[in-house]
Amino acid sequence: MKVAVVMTVKNEERLLLQNIQYHLGIGIDCIFIYFDGTTDHGKEKVKEISKVIVQDSVQAEKYKDRDYLDRFTSNAQEHHTARQCLNTYDALEQSKAAGIDWLISLDADELFITNEKGYQSVEEFFTTYNENGVEQIHLEPLEIIARQEKYDNVMAEETLFKVKKSFKSKFDQIYHQIYNPYTKTHLTTSYWLGQTMGKAAIRVNSGLIPKNVHRYEHGVKNKKVVKINAGNVLHYHMYDFEDFIKKFKNFKDHPPVFLSGNAIENFKQLFIQLVNDPNFNQRELKKYYKENLFFDSKKLKDLKKTRFFNILSRKEKAFIEITKSKEVLKGFTHE
Repeated sequence: MKVAVVMTVKNEERLLLQNIQYHLGIGIDCIFIYFDGTTDHGKEKVKEISKVIVQDSVQAEKYKDRDYLDRFTSNAQEHHTARQCLNTYDALEQSKAAGIDWLISLDADELFITNEKGYQSVEEFFTTYNENGVEQIHLEPLEIIARQEKYDNVMAEETLFKVKKSFKSKFDQIYHQIYNPYTKTHLTTSYWLGQTMGKAAIRVNSGLIPKNVHRYEHGVKNKKVVKINAGNVLHYHMYDFEDFIKKFKNFKDHPPVFLSGNAIENFKQLFIQLVNDPNFNQRELKKYYKENLFFDSKKLKDLKKTRFFNILSRKEKAFIEITKSKEVLKGFTHE
């Protein structure tokens, strides 16, 4: 059983070595990394690592003749997610040639984990689903609780993760107030700020192709995908101030809509505007991050309460502790 990971990255030097060492440490056989306009030193730091295949994002022209990829080839110049889908398709093609059985599509700020504790091995996990005809394994995300303004090696340090965006009980819902300095009002949103659609592992020889960065479909029209929900991704989304700045500087030139046509969320549009506004200096942005996104002891304590004065006990927990990445990356130093 051979399992690979594919990532499309831009300026992820702080996370990339941690991500690679973790995945190789849990038994991943190969990692395809596509660099998409990177300007940091990430590529130089990882290109000589065994089992890591480094390349730039594929050119749309390479797959221009494949009509079923037209949505991505025609939008590749404008949308980074279109390039990401083409890169994943390219990695699937390489995986077939290399005899790889499963390919996991992730971002640099995501780690694959076989379950919430991660104690099942990669071999056991994929053998289970290889034997019953599953073609796509949907991996639910678990989002980091950012408790430090700056991490040295966040994947080796942080262990607390949010479990979900929405809860069954209205009393268990958790909302976040994000200040808009331009309108001097607050946006109300969920405490969960990153993507909720998860990621996926794809059986390489299933004939699946990307539908978007989260889902896959058959190239054959109307053929149903055999899929199951299992495993998770640990999502280190906006994990500290420096990552907050990097992320929304990267997004500066992105279109205001996703490839699907849906508009980018209001609070993300606000962050893009704020981070790239020359009228705000580093000190002011750091203060903003701390007041709006950072989980201090009070905010963490509030995650254990219901919305109404803590009169009722929470029916569903809001966060869990996961130590798997810390165990795998024990002694990791970012060199």
